[in-house]
Amino acid sequence: MKIGRLAFGLAIALSLAPLAHAEDPAPTPGDTSISLKYWVQFAKDGNAAAQYGLGYRYAKGQGVEHDDAQAVQWYRKAAAQGNVQAEYALAYMYSNGLGVDKDLKQANAWYRKAAEQGYAAAQYAIGYSYANGRGTDVDNEQAVGWYQKSAAQDQAQAQYALGYMYGHGLGVREDDAIALGWYRKAADQGRADAQYALGYMYEKGLGTAADQSLAIDWYQKSADQGDPQGEYALGYAYTNGRGVDQDDAQAYSWYKKSAEQGRADAQYGLGYSFANGLGVPKDYKLALQWYRKAADQGRADAQYAVGYLYANGKGVAVNDDVAVEWYRKAAAQGDAQGEYALATMYTDGRGLPKDDAKALELYRKSAEQGHPDAQYALGYIYDKGQGMAPDKGKAAIWYRKAADQGSAGGQYALGYLYYSGSGVPKDYAQAANFFRRAAEQGDARAQYGLGSMYYSGDGVPKDIGQATKWFHKAADQGLPEAQHSLSYMAANGENPLKSAGLEGNKPTKTTSQSDPPGWIILQILATLLP
Repeated sequence: MKIGRLAFGLAIALSLAPLAHAEDPAPTPGDTSISLKYWVQFAKDGNAAAQYGLGYRYAKGQGVEHDDAQAVQWYRKAAAQGNVQAEYALAYMYSNGLGVDKDLKQANAWYRKAAEQGYAAAQYAIGYSYANGRGTDVDNEQAVGWYQKSAAQDQAQAQYALGYMYGHGLGVREDDAIALGWYRKAADQGRADAQYALGYMYEKGLGTAADQSLAIDWYQKSADQGDPQGEYALGYAYTNGRGVDQDDAQAYSWYKKSAEQGRADAQYGLGYSFANGLGVPKDYKLALQWYRKAADQGRADAQYAVGYLYANGKGVAVNDDVAVEWYRKAAAQGDAQGEYALATMYTDGRGLPKDDAKALELYRKSAEQGHPDAQYALGYIYDKGQGMAPDKGKAAIWYRKAADQGSAGGQYALGYLYYSGSGVPKDYAQAANFFRRAAEQGDARAQYGLGSMYYSGDGVPKDIGQATKWFHKAADQGLPEAQHSLSYMAANGENPLKSAGLEGNKPTKTTSQSDPPGWIILQILATLLP
């Protein structure tokens, strides 16, 4: 059985990460220029600034033993006096469960107190809580309102968040141009995630004209700070030669940096590099390791890839049971490759009982998503009537879908239907057209069919030279019918090595009781799977 080709092109488009910014900014340092003993004295005397500063020292272990519980006590004393830094710090401790039980509602209450006093970090934090339902119901309009207050004070996280909200139409009307502006403000302050986002906007032409060069510039800034999104984006650019010269070694290098930080799409890209020897020596064992990391994070194409390696013994012993397990995971997510591969296992009874009905269901799901091999397989099932009455018309529909995507199997099969007038009107010119498209991709059956049509002058001008050329191509691939036709031509004075255009007479029917020569009757040579 031939499972789908190992075509792990990075088909997943770059996309902005969900609104999962870095954690809320840590509380700002207290004044450490004053001696600790005086700081303690001032704090005990009720000085709110000193109480906050002492709490900060305990939280960071500056001059005292680290003690989050003590930090909370001093933050609380200062916050009770309306010290905005302490209000924010106390909220931060509740939000992260430091020195106190984690309590997001309490955190939000203190974030709001600080935010209402105009504290930019708190305004961002309460906005984030509303945007993500952290300790409260999701309320994107409230989130945007707080982000705007914070961003107006040049708080970079809020500027990035506001760009995200405008870019996705959350709490505001979607507006890529406004999103671009906010991303730029945050990027200019050095936020790596904003630099990546800005690169993405230029990459896709969102809110601005597409500019691959500018996209690369911003991706590079992000990647240089170690941002895994920027690193992956650069790897993807080098893989596809977008804004940079195509360079598999550079792609591998950036994928590796990103993958080592746990980014699933980069892990998949790294697996693809090893599986195909792109920028590194081909190594299926390492490919399997990286595909597995991405698959364990739920990436469907990586799950398919792991299954493929087990099904075909690449970097690991063949294990159909494990292959089926991974194909199932991918198929359960609606991955067309996974559905197709699992269907082939049902077809052949590998790793599970043979079941044509389940195979048909999976082929259909995959085909309806546009998978050309599944479309061809579905066409073949209708063509041959496997588990149902043959339906050449439906076969032609699915073969055509596959053919339009460049499937040589689909092109050959559709050509044969036109040749035989099955499911479509007989049309030798169309048959020759589809045979040619498949033949030029190296399909031996189509090469033989096209040669036969040139020999007989059906759908194309009769041309022994062209017939000879295509018979040779098919024969060189070991197709017996083509080899027999060449031998027959030579035996009947039609030397296959003569110049193109030299015509011989069609041989008369012999008295042999063997089957007629292959060039007289074009026989379908399709197999179940491409």
